[in-house]
Amino acid sequence: MIFKNTKTHVLGLMALISAMASFSCHATDDSDWVTIHNGEMWIDSDGNDVQAHGAGFLKVDDTWYMIGEDRTKQWNPDVNMYSSKDLVNWKFERKIIENGVTHPELGKTRMIERPKLMYCAKTKKYVVWCHWESSDYGASEAGVFYCDSVNGAYKFHWGGRPLGVKSRDCNVFVDDDGTAYFISTIEENQHLGLFKLSDDYLSAVEYTELFKYQSREAPAIVKVDGMYYMLSSACTGWDPNPCKLSCSDSLTSGWSELRQIGDDIAYDTQAASILTVKGTEGTTYLYVGDRWMDPGLPESKTIIFPISFSDGNCKFDYSHSFDIDFKKGVCRIKGE
Repeated sequence: MIFKNTKTHVLGLMALISAMASFSCHATDDSDWVTIHNGEMWIDSDGNDVQAHGAGFLKVDDTWYMIGEDRTKQWNPDVNMYSSKDLVNWKFERKIIENGVTHPELGKTRMIERPKLMYCAKTKKYVVWCHWESSDYGASEAGVFYCDSVNGAYKFHWGGRPLGVKSRDCNVFVDDDGTAYFISTIEENQHLGLFKLSDDYLSAVEYTELFKYQSREAPAIVKVDGMYYMLSSACTGWDPNPCKLSCSDSLTSGWSELRQIGDDIAYDTQAASILTVKGTEGTTYLYVGDRWMDPGLPESKTIIFPISFSDGNCKFDYSHSFDIDFKKGVCRIKGE
């Protein structure tokens, strides 16, 4: 009798566990949370290391496109493009800019660093601005490329010093009204230059010097609630240093005094981009940085973590891993 009752209870318990397991699996399948891990080499869908250092990003519909330096050739990088819907699973699209193909001097007397991607709604073309440099870093120029499709073979448009100004580490920013800007460290890394671009994004039409004689590089700009926030680093080669923040309600003036955020080496990173993830329940901002390795540039890691902005302040929420729901636009740090 005891055995019979026990068997009945066991069978009932097993049925309950089975039902719970089915519910748990269903919940997991329906979940929109993805986990991003830091400190690991990213691997694409073909099983190869992702090579997109100094990365630039553009979201087209529900797909993120990432371009960056292919450092397998160390000092003569091609520009690779990858696509992903969740910043975790990456598909290699193609080499959009290639040594000896896109430009005859690329890979010989010229190399590319920090390529950044924009879409020009007026011309319906995709435009890349980058650091266009010689092997001795004496050229101090910018390069411009364009394409009719986001993942096509980009064509060389122009290379030189924008408005005659020496230009190196760089980024781009497109404002709410569609006006595009190229920002770079200028005049032997002494200042930052903010270059307003033409309506077709292919040339610079005016520029403003910012942070004069403060030797800033790796700039990245984001706009939050009408306020512009800029992150930048000092010029210490491949070695990390503190990331500093400035903010203003105008791109061309009124920038606040630089102040450090994060730890003394920006969690061993240098800023590459700031991503905006808008969803049905909120907006999450993601810091993207390079964890450079020299020697061993091909093994440099891409690091992503949440970053928050409010009333002229900024906070790094660095974590070795975190979850993000792209549909809702929310994230959660592991352990919370």
